[in-house]
Amino acid sequence: MMTAICIGFGGSMGAVARHLIGKWIKAHCSRCSFPWATFLINVSGCFALGLALGSASAESLASALAHSHPFTTGFLGGFTTFSTFTVEWLELWQTKNRLAAILYLLFSSAIGLLACWTGYIIL
Repeated sequence: MMTAICIGFGGSMGAVARHLIGKWIKAHCSRCSFPWATFLINVSGCFALGLALGSASAESLASALAHSHPFTTGFLGGFTTFSTFTVEWLELWQTKNRLAAILYLLFSSAIGLLACWTGYIIL
């Protein structure tokens, strides 16, 4: 039960961090049609997850995840947002901003994976 409470606390802190950072990014990029806030939040979350897994002294990724639930499942789960990514992609597509939609999809996936891998190997 304590693990669930810690995950819930971490998730609430991650959601608040996402809100505040997203608000700050949007305020500094008010003329941008590209969803930079979600993109940067998700990529930084991927990097942080890679760091968490890379810094674990566990023998496997599954074991590392099991020991870091409050941060990985909680905070990073609340911080990053796949659902917002998909809604923003759909909005770009429906507003006929097809190039931005395709780039958002490709860059979010490729750079997210690269960020996670980089975080994992640098420690």
